[in-house]
Amino acid sequence: MTNFLTVASDELRVQISPRGARLCGVYLRHSANLVLDANEAKHPSWLTCYPGVLVGPVANRVRHGRFMIDGCEYQMPQNESGATCLHSGPHGLQTQHWQVIKQKNDRLILSCLLADGVCGLPGHRDITADYAVAGATLTLTITATTTKPTPMNIAHHPYWRLGDAGLHCLHVNADHYLPVNKSNIPTGEVRSVDGTRFDFRTPRQVPHNIDHNLCLSNNRHATPYPAATLTGADGLQMKIETTEPGLQVYGGAHLPVLLEANVGPNAGIALEPQGWPNAMNEINFPSVLLRPASMYRQITRYCFENIK
Repeated sequence: MTNFLTVASDELRVQISPRGARLCGVYLRHSANLVLDANEAKHPSWLTCYPGVLVGPVANRVRHGRFMIDGCEYQMPQNESGATCLHSGPHGLQTQHWQVIKQKNDRLILSCLLADGVCGLPGHRDITADYAVAGATLTLTITATTTKPTPMNIAHHPYWRLGDAGLHCLHVNADHYLPVNKSNIPTGEVRSVDGTRFDFRTPRQVPHNIDHNLCLSNNRHATPYPAATLTGADGLQMKIETTEPGLQVYGGAHLPVLLEANVGPNAGIALEPQGWPNAMNEINFPSVLLRPASMYRQITRYCFENIK
């Protein structure tokens, strides 16, 4: 049974597990859970799908798990088919037990410390996740500092289900996307969404097999800006605002069949604000390098309303 902490407003109730800083439940007034969840004790494989966790410190895929910083090469675990590093490998943020720093009725702050070398990455890293609710809005603020130059690109990975996931309608403010190779690594090209299945500038249903980064911007922003809107068939709508330049859209094609939890392939959609994948190996992508004199700060807002 998942042990979770609860924060709430008059309209929104949110449940979070310290393991992976995982978002386990989102309830708008008297709604069903708006994120997929399952009993991890009964279904140990569930956590391998990264449900609701913070993945990182380098989210998504890194080609061969290798990259250079200031002339030094670093090797991350090749935990995906022995060829790529996915979500920083087996000791990523998603596997860590985060410490509770502050808890109030409407706010929860968690902290995770990663020692120099964990995930094959340099620097002692101090990372916080701040979940706050106000009205019908959930705000997640992620901060990080480091003692050495290190890549920092954290992503939040809940699977959203606003009613019947097969009837979701998605709008994304992205004119470009990143094509990928057979290992799902970006090729380095930045391609227009015109005439492709990645064009969500006009709201439409989500292809089942999508797992791509849509380019919201060419750089990170200081404050959140409109990124995407997900609308359920019954009129429940979630608007996402974020500081991040990319949004990974994953249709959930490889989710396991867990009948008891009403989970299966394409039962929910992951909309993951983040930097562009494999940016450490692509000089033309927005940088994800964090240096000791700077602070990483990612802010994402999930705003809910019924439009019918």
